[in-house]
Amino acid sequence: MPGGISRRETNLADAEITPFTHRYLLRKPRSHESDETNINPQPEREDEGGIDDPAVEKRRFELFIDLIWVGIIGNLAESFSEQAFNLETGVRIGRATFDFVVLFLIAWRFWVALQEFMGKYRTNDLVEKLFVLWALVLAMLFGNNAPFLFDEEHQSNLAMGFYLIFRFSLFMVEALYSLFLPQIRRRVMLQGFLTLPFLSLWLTAFWMPYHRKAQLVMIAISVEYWLAMFLDSPWAHRFIKDDRKEIFNTDHWIERIQDFFIIIVGEGVLSLIRGSPLGMGLTTHSTCGIYALFTYYIISFFYFNGDQSRKYVHAVKRVWYRKAFWLFFHHVLFASTVILGVTAVFLIQHAENNAEIEDAANEEEVRLATAIYSAKWAFSTALSHVLVCQTGIALLSRSLDRKGSLKVDNRYLRLLPRVLIVPIALCIAVPRNLGPIAYTGILLSLLLPTLIWEWFASLESGGGILERSH
Repeated sequence: MPGGISRRETNLADAEITPFTHRYLLRKPRSHESDETNINPQPEREDEGGIDDPAVEKRRFELFIDLIWVGIIGNLAESFSEQAFNLETGVRIGRATFDFVVLFLIAWRFWVALQEFMGKYRTNDLVEKLFVLWALVLAMLFGNNAPFLFDEEHQSNLAMGFYLIFRFSLFMVEALYSLFLPQIRRRVMLQGFLTLPFLSLWLTAFWMPYHRKAQLVMIAISVEYWLAMFLDSPWAHRFIKDDRKEIFNTDHWIERIQDFFIIIVGEGVLSLIRGSPLGMGLTTHSTCGIYALFTYYIISFFYFNGDQSRKYVHAVKRVWYRKAFWLFFHHVLFASTVILGVTAVFLIQHAENNAEIEDAANEEEVRLATAIYSAKWAFSTALSHVLVCQTGIALLSRSLDRKGSLKVDNRYLRLLPRVLIVPIALCIAVPRNLGPIAYTGILLSLLLPTLIWEWFASLESGGGILERSH
């Protein structure tokens, strides 16, 4: 075959089998617990068509889902920035933070519910795919309309409506699945029985004025979180019974929660480039931007390395209330990291200014000074929450390291510098004459030694600073 490759030259040993296949468009619903409790399980089909393993296909699709939530988080962050640091109407940092937290909790609950659905069931047929696609459509519409839910001038309830439609759709699909999966009926019944009375909170919020709507929605979404925690408690399992406890891939679920942290940090890093906030060339804005980038790197290191234990039992795999605290810390961590990124960009854009009102010549400069001062406090508070939550997440796991395995065995001592940064970070936000560059530089001078300390403290006991040749 001139200019080509002969079929005879094909090495059949390089043939691959597709990791997933489809035999039917509509299948009987399957869950991980039903496969575990099946007395005569059928082996996975493996032939020329492939292996019927929907988990592989779902993992590839999860990246697509995350891209939608990247847009949602970015839109919420931009809305928060416009509301909190609007120099024309004055600063409303407190109200903006509360509104943002409410919207973020709804978006986070949306994402978690979709992830749990995809993790619990492995039907992977047309019905499941259409539902997931329907959920993504609702998520996209929610993300576009979320900034208007608490907008004083252009208020709209569409975002809340799209979220409630998703919750209702999810319940209906699980109710349909329960007709074929007896082992999930009790949970679906209990969930519906507990959720229905609190639906009135959401419906009432549709008719509430702007100033009361956010408070009522906050109560409603908080109730959802408490109910989810209750369904995972021993009291709920008494009704659900032991053979009803859900069996799912815990390790993958933990990875998905960690993936959401990457979404949050990615939005912050992206904001350092999007719109060129550092300006052209190497400027004072660039210096502040470099400080912010280092800060993102350090908090990412803290999060993914935990308490640096070599062997441990994850908090999610321990008692139920540790999992509840683990999720709670993540709620605060994610929201605080977004606020950290928004305030960092504002400080970068005004790196040459300070917060001294006495030097202001007119009302516009007074508003700018007030905004910078509010941004410094928001940055310090958000960073403090991030450090405290990351420390709490790390300590919820149980370390199984033998004594003498690391340079510093006591994990509380390894993590102590993180906690010591918190009061200092709050104190340095007080001086108004401390500009954004000096302010962020001082914070970084605290974070870098902490990073180096944790690097050293987590070294193996037989290790050292410099590798010696043998």
